[in-house]
Amino acid sequence: MKRMTFPFARLVLASFAISYVMGCAGRGATEDADLGAAAGGADDAPPSGVTAAIEAGIFTDAMVQEGQRIYVGAGICAACHGQDATGAIGPDLTDAEWLIGDGEYEQLVTRILEGVSAADATNPLGAIMPPKGGAAITEAQVRSVAAYVWTLSH
Repeated sequence: MKRMTFPFARLVLASFAISYVMGCAGRGATEDADLGAAAGGADDAPPSGVTAAIEAGIFTDAMVQEGQRIYVGAGICAACHGQDATGAIGPDLTDAEWLIGDGEYEQLVTRILEGVSAADATNPLGAIMPPKGGAAITEAQVRSVAAYVWTLSH
């Protein structure tokens, strides 16, 4: 039998991801709403960079706000990208540097839906992103998360 060995960094990464997901698995919908409110509730005005996109009909302010709640809650995005989206295991989503694509809305939707394969991973740990980040969210929720992520760097 061939023995598999993993580099220490990947072992730490896997342990962190599993413990975070397991810790979040039992969280109820009301707690998800509380997390969304803590990160910026539904009463917040849209970031200034999103105004043109909203006016152009690319997405709505409601989508951005829902995307923020999903990002910190059911979408489990914060597990890898950090609560403030500045990066942890996954890359920083708040800066202007995009590792895959140019950060445009439809590309973000596609990237979240399809994930990031090991061949496309550019982070030092070689960490992948499964489709939808491994979360059981709908395509409409993915579009909302993409709208929120788009606003972080525009």
